Amino acid sequence: MAARTFGFTGDKGTLVKEEAQALREAVQRRIGGGTRAGAAAYLRSHGVVGTLGSPFTGQTIARLFRNPAIAGLKPGPDGKLVDAGHPGVITPEQFAQLQAKDAAEAEKHKASRKANPRPDYDYAFSSNDLVVCALCGANHQGLRTNSGNPGYCCSAGPRADRPGSCGKVRISAQVLEDHLGEEIVARLSEPGTQKALEAARTEVEKELAATKAELDAVTQGLDSLAGMVLRHEITAASAAKARQSGVQQQKALRHRIRILERAAATPVSGSIKQLVDWWNSAPTEAKAGLAKLMLHRVDVHPGGQGVRKLRPGRVVLWWRDQPAPPPIRPAT
Repeated sequence: MAARTFGFTGDKGTLVKEEAQALREAVQRRIGGGTRAGAAAYLRSHGVVGTLGSPFTGQTIARLFRNPAIAGLKPGPDGKLVDAGHPGVITPEQFAQLQAKDAAEAEKHKASRKANPRPDYDYAFSSNDLVVCALCGANHQGLRTNSGNPGYCCSAGPRADRPGSCGKVRISAQVLEDHLGEEIVARLSEPGTQKALEAARTEVEKELAATKAELDAVTQGLDSLAGMVLRHEITAASAAKARQSGVQQQKALRHRIRILERAAATPVSGSIKQLVDWWNSAPTEAKAGLAKLMLHRVDVHPGGQGVRKLRPGRVVLWWRDQPAPPPIRPAT
């Protein structure tokens, strides 16, 4: 059963006197220029708690102040507020003042963001195809949350140009990057790390040469399409379709080459201390290259809404000096 609205009995037929008085005072403080957090602090200081027994916060006060029921109103069929048929704790005029305060602050915040745009966040692991969604296997991309905090999100979510198949797994950028940094530094400190890195770089260099050869072949194929049309070997429509496919292949291969070149350029010589010191001072692109040498893949599992701490097993690291992980098969 849903919790009752603060200030009312369960059916909203009667006001709860003490709660209603406390709510009126909090509303007056907000209308008079105070913050929602200040209103919540006032209620806490007077021992007033929510209907589920939890202390008020700025967020819970915001939800309460935006509920038209506190003014005896409800949304009508056209979305406009109409009489709800039950008493209100505050007047409709006071509720309108609360809405006006929210709108003014939102506009001020919007203008401030426009005048002082957020600096770009330097995501360390969003461009090397290393971090993937454990539900569907899609790469994670750097993406800010609705509150503006940097994070990593499954790239298979819905977009304007497609419906999307997943997009369900998100994780704080700081939480993920700190965890990977700690694990990689710990791995760098283990005996045999340099030998493993040298073997990995040799493997990457071979893959890089093969990928460049594949790109050359795709490019040559695209260059030959015009001649094939002139010789009537294929139709213009077939050539256009083949060109579109080839351009997509080129894009994917060039992206792969950039990742492999970065990994191949990573220093792998020196003592354990030198490698650790290098990691602690290296730019993000270089860190991404070293991570690619050390890891097959990083799987990120769902963690629950608002979870800031990393629970065991949420992030799974597959090291290159161990067997390759199985492919992730999306649930059907």
